[in-house]
Amino acid sequence: MATALINGVNYSWSNVTVVLFGVPIIGITEINYNSKQKKENNYGIGVEPISRGYGNKEYDGSIKLYLDEWIGIVNASPMKDPTQIAPFDIQIVYGGSRVTSKVDIIHMAEFLENPLKSAQGDGKIEVTIPLIIGGISYGV
Repeated sequence: MATALINGVNYSWSNVTVVLFGVPIIGITEINYNSKQKKENNYGIGVEPISRGYGNKEYDGSIKLYLDEWIGIVNASPMKDPTQIAPFDIQIVYGGSRVTSKVDIIHMAEFLENPLKSAQGDGKIEVTIPLIIGGISYGV
């Protein structure tokens, strides 16, 4: 049996607010974050697993911004190098009048690159910045 959506409304990009350095970022077009844990079957006698081992948790992610938003971050960073910004948290707020609000927090993030890519005919310039992440809290 399928479960109906709350109020018949699902989350959409219009319900997302990304807060970086304490400021909602309006020039963001994408946020991507992921957590995973290494898991493996352990084998003994025979061909079937006899137990399971659990390894490290890993996190990764990225943000995509309009170039003018990124330039503002670059200009405010130490020596105009965003890879030198101290670790920071990113809040992702999912909320609106017709959906259940929730907040995810990306902890101890740092920018890994200062990229730029543009091509002839571009009507907008966006940059994707990969992140190194220390942890993620879901649904705070």
